Amino acid sequence: MGTLHLGRIVRIDLPDEVLVHVHVVVIAKLRVHEPVLVGWTSPEGTHDEVLVHPSMPVAVTFDDERDLRLDRRRVDLLMRSANGVGGLQLTPELLGALAELDRGSPEPGSAAPAG
Repeated sequence: MGTLHLGRIVRIDLPDEVLVHVHVVVIAKLRVHEPVLVGWTSPEGTHDEVLVHPSMPVAVTFDDERDLRLDRRRVDLLMRSANGVGGLQLTPELLGALAELDRGSPEPGSAAPAG
């Protein structure tokens, strides 16, 4: 389980395999100076959101030291969510859709080393 730190007070704990893809999407949006709304369900069951702005510091801590690989299908799914009106909503449904991609066969050439 890794951690995404947004600004000084927001912390989102996600599995490393999800976190690496969320990080890529958030950074892609910020690189073109686009803020992105990120929403998630807290451990307490509340729905939280933060508008991530290019001026905010973003830090990621991965718990797993193994080489995490990017899957283009996961990045595309998360980017579609981030580009939508509601922003990048890390709902149980979206996380389930990411898991479903893992159950299928990998798309040829879709995996690349992260970083």
